[in-house]
Amino acid sequence: MDKNRIKINESKLFKILLMIALIINDLEYYSKMIYLQKKAIKQLKIFIMTHKDFNNLRKNKIYNIVADDNSQLKNKYNLNVIYADKGELYNLRRGYGEMSKLYFIFQLYQNKSITSKYIGLNHYNRYFIFTDNIPNLDDIFENYDVILNEPLNFDINIRDIYCITHICNNFDEILEIIKEIKPLYYETALEVANSTDLYACNMFIMKKEDFLNYCKFIFDILLEFDKRNNFTSDDDVLRYVKKYFNDSRDVYYQSRMQGFLAERIGNIFFMKYFKKIKQFNIIYKNRRYLNQQ
Repeated sequence: MDKNRIKINESKLFKILLMIALIINDLEYYSKMIYLQKKAIKQLKIFIMTHKDFNNLRKNKIYNIVADDNSQLKNKYNLNVIYADKGELYNLRRGYGEMSKLYFIFQLYQNKSITSKYIGLNHYNRYFIFTDNIPNLDDIFENYDVILNEPLNFDINIRDIYCITHICNNFDEILEIIKEIKPLYYETALEVANSTDLYACNMFIMKKEDFLNYCKFIFDILLEFDKRNNFTSDDDVLRYVKKYFNDSRDVYYQSRMQGFLAERIGNIFFMKYFKKIKQFNIIYKNRRYLNQQ
């Protein structure tokens, strides 16, 4: 028998077996990925907040688009779309921004109109980096309490920054409200006010029970703030802001008052309530914005 022919046949057989092994491994890998994605769809809802049409690159059914009303969206997104025009904060949608829509989602979870084990908040122009390839959340939440983006770091403390960029009185009002109605969080509120780190953007993924507690904390404070200032509509907020700013662009920007305050209030909740925070990159307007830790 020709020994060279045996070697050639053995070489071919090895290549064939190698290809079969690779195919099996690929099938196992893709089967696992499909399983994890199906599991994620059942477990997780991420709400993309928007007030206008946008270039959405997300296809995974975990994503749900939330707009104020059906006049804002004309594109076909092939995702579930929720309109918050029946929500209690619809008249303050300018002041609250994405938080008015989040309040509507909060109410839907409270009355169990929608359910999921995990809940996330993204925006039409900023997302967590993992796009449609959702990580295994059960594994992450075995070791961490919440997923946030990396905090921004400033040279001066959070209160001073707010006083430079917004209406300083509002920050101090929030501290006073926390002292009165959430006293267990007041010490943490002072720590956050004096900190130089801020979790900006109002973005997260957390467990449902934590989400409900987060929303209750945020909105208890903001609704009390509205009550004390007689804010029942965005017109009320605009009239208030015009006492501090003359330029129309400043007035328009600063009228997002409750949304700006929500970021700071959220930080107080995060620092007091959660022990271990997992940080992910986010993409801001389709570019890398923060680094993963």
